[in-house]
Amino acid sequence: MSIISADNNIALLAVIMLIVAFGYRCEKTSLGSKISAPLIILVGGLILGNIGVIPNSAGLYDAVQSLLVPLAIPLLLFRADLVRVFKESGTMLVAFGLATVFTVIGAFIGAWLVDLGELEGKIVGVLTSSYIGGSSNFVATSEAVQLTDSSVYLSTLAADAMGAVVFLILLMSLPASALIRRFVPSAHMDNATTLQTTQDESITQQTTSVTMSGVVNGLALSLSICVLGGFLAEYIPIPGMFIISITILSLIAANFGKKMISKINFDFEIGTIFMYIFFATIGASANMSNLLGSALMMVLFLVVLIVVHIVLLLLFGWWFKLDLAELMIASSACILGPAAAAALAAGQGWRSLITSGMLVGVLGYAIATFIGISITGVLS
Repeated sequence: MSIISADNNIALLAVIMLIVAFGYRCEKTSLGSKISAPLIILVGGLILGNIGVIPNSAGLYDAVQSLLVPLAIPLLLFRADLVRVFKESGTMLVAFGLATVFTVIGAFIGAWLVDLGELEGKIVGVLTSSYIGGSSNFVATSEAVQLTDSSVYLSTLAADAMGAVVFLILLMSLPASALIRRFVPSAHMDNATTLQTTQDESITQQTTSVTMSGVVNGLALSLSICVLGGFLAEYIPIPGMFIISITILSLIAANFGKKMISKINFDFEIGTIFMYIFFATIGASANMSNLLGSALMMVLFLVVLIVVHIVLLLLFGWWFKLDLAELMIASSACILGPAAAAALAAGQGWRSLITSGMLVGVLGYAIATFIGISITGVLS
């Protein structure tokens, strides 16, 4: 039982926004700038959700993840120039391919080290599918391999959520390590200080040209794209079609509707705020008490998978001289999907990586279910 009940949406939203504001404030400090606002916000939600201040599950969290995240995606992509993206981010696809392979390797090592019982093949297949694609792949793979036991299914869902938090904390801690930055440098991160110090100036300059109609036009266009994306998803029932649809529609608007896009403003900043709220709800949703239940072994399996994934990605990044920021976005797109990749790129100020991160994340949706089913076949 939490101090703020799950149905007290106003108070709950107030706390979530305070967490986001705290993250923004901490990022202005020398230590906070190294940790980054998304990680601070994630941990803030995790702490308050597990000391009983806010609940671990609430309708508001579902609303954020089902409404604000899709709404944020077009807002973050309206300035995406595909020609420039493919010119500047050609290595992102390579990084994503490596991330996918290392996730599969981590899954097999995790299955070897951690005993998941008689349903191990199905559990590993479902979780690996989720950690290459997303929740839709989790559901699709569960149905395909017939993971029908309700208690196991719920435990797997709980482990999936907890593992995502562990992954985000580890991933967003990488830039704070001088050793990692030394062996796997990043042009994006080298410019981060300049970008961070000029961000407020940039926003201040933009606000002089920000108009009510520009903000409203951006939100209206984003919502319209989400509606059309939902319509397409109903008639093309494949995993992740909703995100795929709104991503494609947003890119079409960004690249072929420049006159229309010119009438909106402050879209990127609003999209970033929505994604920060998303991070706070992810942290709050992770119930640490589930670690004491049947999900414990599954979480241990996911920790092995995540550690193998990150270590191998860093080693190959060092070997092939890949950019650390691109590795992080590709890793996030693989493990958590395109929305989280966009949120991480936006939160770090790596605007040039948002679209490429979304694109490879969508690729993950397309291949994850097949990989999960294949892993189940191998282990069963």
